[in-house]
Amino acid sequence: MILKTIIKKKDLYIPTDPQEQSLLEVKALTVSLLIILLAFCIPKGSAQCPVKWDFKKESLPYDVIYQWGFIWKRAAVASLDINVTHSQDGTEYYKSLLTARTLAFADRIFRVRDTLVSIMYKDGLIPHYYAKISDEDRTYRKDVTRYSYSNGICTGNITLYRPKRNAIEDYLITSSNCSYDMLSVFYYLRTIDFSTKNIGDRINVDIFTGNHIEHLSAEYLGRTVLDLRKTPFGAYKIKLHFFDDKEEKVSDNITAWISDDSRRIPLQVEGKLAIGSLKAIYRGK
Repeated sequence: MILKTIIKKKDLYIPTDPQEQSLLEVKALTVSLLIILLAFCIPKGSAQCPVKWDFKKESLPYDVIYQWGFIWKRAAVASLDINVTHSQDGTEYYKSLLTARTLAFADRIFRVRDTLVSIMYKDGLIPHYYAKISDEDRTYRKDVTRYSYSNGICTGNITLYRPKRNAIEDYLITSSNCSYDMLSVFYYLRTIDFSTKNIGDRINVDIFTGNHIEHLSAEYLGRTVLDLRKTPFGAYKIKLHFFDDKEEKVSDNITAWISDDSRRIPLQVEGKLAIGSLKAIYRGK
């Protein structure tokens, strides 16, 4: 069950902060950063699918490759980072940042400085806070989701900042399904033991994005070997399908490869654009 309520809409000027810039959302892949860390109690009776996984401090580097026909061009660099942090009451959280920026030649075509921020409870990997901060072609936007949980319901308190039209929009959205955002969902998928899955099996969750919820179905496509810079990586291949309440497709599918070792590293993420496609390719060891 999903309910959405528009709480209010008000005009307000929000100045652009040069420190609040940089990352790539998975569908468009680019980023930089500013975090607001909020502290609540550990939710009880949540709609989440709690998991147990011990993510270590890590910083994963990526090249973002633009492909158009036979043309392959390194267009941006990105970094996926996670660390453990604590609130004043001692609650442990994972704080993750996906940051990226276009390279100099791409800046002249379409400059991108975006950031995705996700704060999750360490106990259960349950989303607590999410922000998408984008500066794309000199247009600044910021989306913030604050999660709360009660009686099996996940509530997203969403605020959208739109300085270009001098507006702030607030929404209240609820879901009784396992719910994530475009960053925390990748950490959830990394906890899945795909070795126990059959090809074609799907994992279904809700995704808070913008002012609404999309349904995500992650389809397992099997185990494969992915060659990155002449180095073979064993990987699980999955395809992400996005659709609405009417089960109609809302965006192009995203294909992802996750290493099949204990690190479960996202090795490659690929998505289509209006013209060509983008690939985020892991360039670590």
